[in-house]
Amino acid sequence: MQSLYPRLRKTDILVLATPVYVPLPGEMQNLINRLVPLMDPSLKNRNNRTRARLRSDTAISKLVLVSTSGWWELGNFGTVLRIAKEFAEDCGVKFIGALLRPHSSYLTEDNPKTRKVLEAAEQTGYQLVKEGKISRDLLSIVSHPLLLHQIGGTKTD
Repeated sequence: MQSLYPRLRKTDILVLATPVYVPLPGEMQNLINRLVPLMDPSLKNRNNRTRARLRSDTAISKLVLVSTSGWWELGNFGTVLRIAKEFAEDCGVKFIGALLRPHSSYLTEDNPKTRKVLEAAEQTGYQLVKEGKISRDLLSIVSHPLLLHQIGGTKTD
Protein backbone atom coordinates (compact mmCIF):
# COMPACT_ATOMS: atom_id res chain seq x y z
CA MET A 1 0.00 0.00 0.00
CA GLN A 2 2.88 2.37 0.68
CA SER A 3 3.72 2.41 -3.03
CA LEU A 4 0.04 2.92 -3.94
CA TYR A 5 -0.73 5.88 -1.67
CA PRO A 6 1.17 8.44 -3.80
CA ARG A 7 -0.65 7.23 -6.92
CA LEU A 8 -4.02 7.22 -5.18
CA ARG A 9 -3.45 10.80 -4.00
CA LYS A 10 -3.03 11.90 -7.64
CA THR A 11 -6.06 10.13 -9.13
CA ASP A 12 -9.41 11.87 -9.48
CA ILE A 13 -11.63 8.75 -9.82
CA LEU A 14 -11.38 5.79 -7.44
CA VAL A 15 -12.76 2.56 -8.91
CA LEU A 16 -13.57 -0.13 -6.37
CA ALA A 17 -13.88 -3.53 -8.05
CA THR A 18 -14.82 -6.85 -6.50
CA PRO A 19 -16.58 -10.11 -7.24
CA VAL A 20 -19.53 -10.80 -4.95
CA TYR A 21 -19.74 -14.31 -3.53
CA VAL A 22 -21.08 -13.17 -0.17
CA PRO A 23 -22.76 -9.84 0.67
CA LEU A 24 -19.50 -8.00 1.44
CA PRO A 25 -16.28 -9.66 0.33
CA GLY A 26 -13.57 -9.43 3.00
CA GLU A 27 -11.07 -8.16 0.45
CA MET A 28 -13.27 -5.11 -0.21
CA GLN A 29 -13.52 -4.36 3.51
CA ASN A 30 -9.74 -4.78 3.86
CA LEU A 31 -9.11 -2.38 0.98
CA ILE A 32 -11.45 0.26 2.41
CA ASN A 33 -9.73 -0.05 5.78
CA ARG A 34 -6.34 0.38 4.11
CA LEU A 35 -7.54 3.61 2.43
CA VAL A 36 -7.97 5.27 5.85
CA PRO A 37 -4.49 6.92 5.70
CA LEU A 38 -5.85 9.03 2.81
CA MET A 39 -8.50 10.46 5.14
CA ASP A 40 -8.17 13.58 7.25
CA PRO A 41 -8.25 12.55 10.94
CA SER A 42 -10.61 15.40 11.91
CA LEU A 43 -14.24 14.33 11.83
CA LYS A 44 -17.24 16.50 10.98
CA ASN A 45 -20.98 16.08 11.36
CA ARG A 46 -22.69 16.06 7.95
CA ASN A 47 -26.30 15.02 7.45
CA ASN A 48 -26.56 13.99 11.11
CA ARG A 49 -23.65 11.54 10.83
CA THR A 50 -20.04 11.78 11.81
CA ARG A 51 -18.03 11.81 8.59
CA ALA A 52 -14.46 12.25 7.49
CA ARG A 53 -12.97 13.82 4.39
CA LEU A 54 -10.05 12.90 2.25
CA ARG A 55 -6.84 14.75 3.04
CA SER A 56 -6.31 17.99 1.13
CA ASP A 57 -3.40 16.43 -0.80
CA THR A 58 -5.72 13.73 -2.22
CA ALA A 59 -7.35 14.51 -5.58
CA ILE A 60 -10.02 11.78 -5.52
CA SER A 61 -13.38 13.44 -6.18
CA LYS A 62 -15.41 10.54 -7.58
CA LEU A 63 -15.97 6.90 -6.74
CA VAL A 64 -17.28 4.07 -8.94
CA LEU A 65 -18.11 0.45 -8.07
CA VAL A 66 -17.49 -2.38 -10.53
CA SER A 67 -18.72 -5.78 -9.43
CA THR A 68 -19.52 -9.21 -10.85
CA SER A 69 -21.40 -12.11 -9.36
CA GLY A 70 -22.56 -15.59 -10.20
CA TRP A 71 -25.89 -14.78 -8.55
CA TRP A 72 -28.80 -13.98 -10.89
CA GLU A 73 -30.40 -11.03 -9.12
CA LEU A 74 -29.07 -7.48 -8.87
CA GLY A 75 -30.29 -7.48 -5.27
CA ASN A 76 -27.30 -9.65 -4.34
CA PHE A 77 -25.10 -6.57 -4.84
CA GLY A 78 -27.06 -4.62 -2.21
CA THR A 79 -24.52 -4.76 0.61
CA VAL A 80 -21.42 -4.00 -1.45
CA LEU A 81 -23.31 -1.19 -3.24
CA ARG A 82 -24.43 0.32 0.08
CA ILE A 83 -20.90 0.16 1.48
CA ALA A 84 -19.42 1.82 -1.63
CA LYS A 85 -22.00 4.62 -1.45
CA GLU A 86 -21.42 5.13 2.28
CA PHE A 87 -17.65 5.15 1.79
CA ALA A 88 -18.04 7.86 -0.87
CA GLU A 89 -20.25 9.86 1.50
CA ASP A 90 -17.84 9.36 4.38
CA CYS A 91 -14.95 10.64 2.24
CA GLY A 92 -16.90 13.56 0.84
CA VAL A 93 -16.62 12.36 -2.78
CA LYS A 94 -19.31 11.90 -5.41
CA PHE A 95 -20.60 8.37 -6.05
CA ILE A 96 -20.83 8.16 -9.86
CA GLY A 97 -22.48 4.76 -10.19
CA ALA A 98 -22.10 1.02 -10.17
CA LEU A 99 -21.33 -1.26 -13.07
CA LEU A 100 -22.92 -4.52 -11.86
CA ARG A 101 -22.86 -7.81 -13.79
CA PRO A 102 -24.98 -10.64 -12.36
CA HIS A 103 -24.52 -14.27 -13.53
CA SER A 104 -21.20 -13.21 -14.98
CA SER A 105 -20.04 -16.75 -15.72
CA TYR A 106 -22.21 -16.66 -18.86
CA LEU A 107 -20.10 -13.87 -20.35
CA THR A 108 -17.68 -16.52 -21.60
CA GLU A 109 -20.15 -17.55 -24.30
CA ASP A 110 -19.64 -15.71 -27.58
CA ASN A 111 -23.01 -14.53 -28.84
CA PRO A 112 -24.70 -11.20 -29.69
CA LYS A 113 -26.07 -10.73 -26.13
CA THR A 114 -22.71 -11.18 -24.41
CA ARG A 115 -20.93 -9.02 -26.99
CA LYS A 116 -23.50 -6.26 -26.34
CA VAL A 117 -22.86 -6.48 -22.58
CA LEU A 118 -19.07 -6.39 -23.02
CA GLU A 119 -19.27 -3.49 -25.49
CA ALA A 120 -21.48 -1.53 -23.07
CA ALA A 121 -19.00 -2.21 -20.25
CA GLU A 122 -16.17 -0.91 -22.43
CA GLN A 123 -18.19 2.18 -23.42
CA THR A 124 -18.92 2.77 -19.73
CA GLY A 125 -15.19 2.89 -19.01
CA TYR A 126 -14.54 5.32 -21.85
CA GLN A 127 -17.45 7.52 -20.76
CA LEU A 128 -16.23 7.53 -17.16
CA VAL A 129 -12.72 8.62 -18.14
CA LYS A 130 -13.82 11.13 -20.81
CA GLU A 131 -16.88 12.67 -19.12
CA GLY A 132 -16.55 11.70 -15.45
CA LYS A 133 -19.99 10.11 -15.47
CA ILE A 134 -21.78 6.93 -16.52
CA SER A 135 -25.10 6.78 -18.37
CA ARG A 136 -27.90 4.76 -16.81
CA ASP A 137 -28.64 3.24 -20.23
CA LEU A 138 -25.16 1.70 -20.43
CA LEU A 139 -25.37 0.43 -16.85
CA SER A 140 -28.72 -1.17 -17.68
CA ILE A 141 -27.24 -2.97 -20.69
CA VAL A 142 -24.32 -4.25 -18.61
CA SER A 143 -26.62 -5.75 -15.97
CA HIS A 144 -29.30 -7.09 -18.35
CA PRO A 145 -30.04 -10.85 -17.98
CA LEU A 146 -28.36 -13.04 -20.59
CA LEU A 147 -30.43 -16.22 -20.25
CA LEU A 148 -33.98 -17.26 -19.62
CA HIS A 149 -34.38 -18.59 -16.11
CA GLN A 150 -37.22 -19.29 -13.75
CA ILE A 151 -37.97 -17.42 -10.56
CA GLY A 152 -41.02 -18.63 -8.67
CA GLY A 153 -42.52 -20.29 -11.76
CA THR A 154 -42.15 -17.17 -13.93
CA LYS A 155 -39.73 -17.08 -16.84
CA THR A 156 -37.62 -13.94 -17.24
CA ASP A 157 -35.08 -12.92 -19.86
